[in-house]
Amino acid sequence: MRLSAAQGFVALTVKYDHMLMWSEQFATGSPLVDTQHRMLIDKINQLEKLLSGPPPSKAACDELLNFLGSYVTMHFKFEEQCMERVKCKVHQQNKQAHAAFLGLFEKFKSRYQVEGPKLELLKSLQTSASVWIKNHILSVDIQLKTCLSS
Repeated sequence: MRLSAAQGFVALTVKYDHMLMWSEQFATGSPLVDTQHRMLIDKINQLEKLLSGPPPSKAACDELLNFLGSYVTMHFKFEEQCMERVKCKVHQQNKQAHAAFLGLFEKFKSRYQVEGPKLELLKSLQTSASVWIKNHILSVDIQLKTCLSS
């Protein structure tokens, strides 16, 4: 499933008890990129854990969302520079995918500022982020491995 900025966040159609698990299929050949991916997966899973208990506080949500926003921006910049440096053929595709995700995240933040920590809104972000990161790593980021080995 691919998400574009026009599609927005996916509807709530899945059960929220399936955490993303890191496996070697996600390996890009760059230890630092892989470490950053693990951190992103951990934070997305942390959001799922937060949503599986009693209603989360706005402060807890704010902290996690602020971290995610900052970390995603830093990671995307690093990964794009890495791909550009090794002349990876998917460099532009990667930049476009990152821009689309950041657009989705900005739309989410705008809604969050108006609606607050509504469970359905937060679950929508968690689902969208889980689907996006898994598909993006497996279709785009892993191509870095070939570029690094040549």
